[in-house]
Amino acid sequence: MKKLLFLVILLFQFCSYENPFTARIKSDYIPIDKSGNFWIYKNTDGSVKYLEVKENETNMEKDNKEVIILEVNYEETYWYKGEGYVSRYRDIEINFNGELFPVENRWQNYIEIPLVKGNSWQDIWEDTLIFFNQPLYRIDKITGSVEGVEIVETEAGTFKNCYRIKFYTFEKISSVIIGDSISEDTYYEWYAPDIGLVKSTEDNENWELTDYGNKEEGD
Repeated sequence: MKKLLFLVILLFQFCSYENPFTARIKSDYIPIDKSGNFWIYKNTDGSVKYLEVKENETNMEKDNKEVIILEVNYEETYWYKGEGYVSRYRDIEINFNGELFPVENRWQNYIEIPLVKGNSWQDIWEDTLIFFNQPLYRIDKITGSVEGVEIVETEAGTFKNCYRIKFYTFEKISSVIIGDSISEDTYYEWYAPDIGLVKSTEDNENWELTDYGNKEEGD
């Protein structure tokens, strides 16, 4: 009888157990498509960054995609979640003699979803533009790779099953007007299930989540 009871308990535990990989796949690691969601981050120098998802009341579109409006310190940025990616809309400008000139607008695939450890992706854009009546050749590339699953502790709490993503960006410009230039950067972001971005590091900056919630739900 005791053996039978033990087997029943063991079977119940087995049935109620959810594989961690399956649990992560089912979670939403980038919940930027719910109006009212907000996140507050603090940098090591004490500066604060505030993000909030705003309702797209006018069904605004960029290049035939209805945008997600994400305010960053009360300035609108535009995102899209679908077709296997979280994408951001970029307004690309070039600095010439201390003045910024817009040269391109486009969607950039930022993160491949769902997040899976070991996955990697890239978005490459090559184009020849006309700048002051002269050709300007530009390469713009971003590469992302999911390096691991970690526990992240911040002022906002302890977050398990966080994906650590490594990003590498590369930009090359060739122009008779502004000359030739190459810029590269590497940075990291950590995403927690059903929370979103909880930590990011780049150069001397280290942003960590201090608070989060949903304004419409009174959090």
